[in-house]
Amino acid sequence: MATKRKDNRGRLLKTGENQRKDLIYQYRYKDAWGKTQYIYASDLNDLREKEKEVLKEVEKGVDYSKGKISILELVERYISLKRNVRYNTKVGYNFVLNILKKETFAQNY
Repeated sequence: MATKRKDNRGRLLKTGENQRKDLIYQYRYKDAWGKTQYIYASDLNDLREKEKEVLKEVEKGVDYSKGKISILELVERYISLKRNVRYNTKVGYNFVLNILKKETFAQNY
């Protein structure tokens, strides 16, 4: 039978929560790009408040990595939000994307 995970004070930890050996709490989640991210707090209640904020942002589709996104990814995300645009506009967007894919500054963040 699986045991329930608890912190050093006996409180139940939710999925993704963990208490490290230095008594700092961490929460693990996957961002919009499928990459594992971590947030930390010294108090479990603070961590859960941060969790709520992160989950709201992830549901909205906002990347919570705070600026850790390449220019190409940003432009692709922007274009994916555009709906009901004319054919020539789509052609222009694809033209810009093709140029950005060739540039090295657009690949790195």
